[in-house]
Amino acid sequence: MIARAREFLIPRHTVLDVQEAGALPQRSLEWAGSRLTMRAVFLCVFCDRFEPRDVGARTQEGEQLVGQFLKAAYDVLKKESRALSALEIAEIALREGTLRSVGKTPSQTMKSKLSTEILRRGAESPFMRVEKGKFALREWSGLVREHVADRFQKALFDEDIVVFPAASLHNYVRVPGLYSGPFDHGALVAECRPMRRREAEESFEVIQLVSVFIVRNKDRFLTYKRSKRLPENRLHGFYSISFGGHLNPNDIKPLLNIFDPDLATPLLLRELGEELRLAYDNVPVLQYRGLLYDDSREVSSQHLGVTYDVALPDARFEIGERGFLMDAKYESLDEVLARKTEFENWSVLLMEEELALRKKDCSKRAVLSL
Repeated sequence: MIARAREFLIPRHTVLDVQEAGALPQRSLEWAGSRLTMRAVFLCVFCDRFEPRDVGARTQEGEQLVGQFLKAAYDVLKKESRALSALEIAEIALREGTLRSVGKTPSQTMKSKLSTEILRRGAESPFMRVEKGKFALREWSGLVREHVADRFQKALFDEDIVVFPAASLHNYVRVPGLYSGPFDHGALVAECRPMRRREAEESFEVIQLVSVFIVRNKDRFLTYKRSKRLPENRLHGFYSISFGGHLNPNDIKPLLNIFDPDLATPLLLRELGEELRLAYDNVPVLQYRGLLYDDSREVSSQHLGVTYDVALPDARFEIGERGFLMDAKYESLDEVLARKTEFENWSVLLMEEELALRKKDCSKRAVLSL
């Protein structure tokens, strides 16, 4: 199953109305959800600009905001329809007269007000961070993933993730490794439920479902080193050939199609986009590889990876989580295997599977040439 992401990407700064949107593939409409009934808003996975035809009326949340800084921030973000820094928000608000401040640093006050609002109210706040130093409206959360500030990384263990009963694992994978055979996708999704990550890490009664992306350009794999700023101590200092992470409860419904890249591409690209940024014209090709499981280590036995190959036509990339993922570079299979002791165990499994697959292909070609 192979999917090209291009059909889900709307060219930068494209403005569509609802009638024009009707010409798009049905799954694209499902991705955007009910937002199309209110305003024609699309987000290119690799861009940061929303293009609404009509900004529309302020929501009840906007009316209930307390304080002129928060009210001004809401109005500016609603009108601009894109993520902005606190400095940009303050400058626009002051210029348009929606904010009046006699202080010397209104942008710092704006940043403090927004940060405090998000910290205090969490998911109930109308605001959220979408990348370091930029703020957006939470009503856009279906189109862009929230960013967790560095100083709150420990809070990652307090997020809800997707799990399923460990007793059911044998229904989906029988032995450690990368299993690419058939299984009941619907049954797995039906067993999924949310659980606080901190609790899941301490429980052996559930398996945590994670996404795994093997990124390559031609015959070279994109590798990186995990820094000590990541929450998982077991991975500190190790190299990896896979991107991805825990799936969240909001992903459970799209999980119905996660094994089919043709239908799940928006979700998959959003997951990948948290760690890796690609140019708009560097459109990846996704192919489902299988379910990855390893019981050689206690912590690995608590995770099941839904694994995809991500082929990039162009070698260009940018790490989205700077300071967390380091020394990113392309390496050949031989180069990775030559220093496999530096890689975490899932990466070693994936490389050994890749080596076995290449040997199998060589044997087939040799037989056909006889």
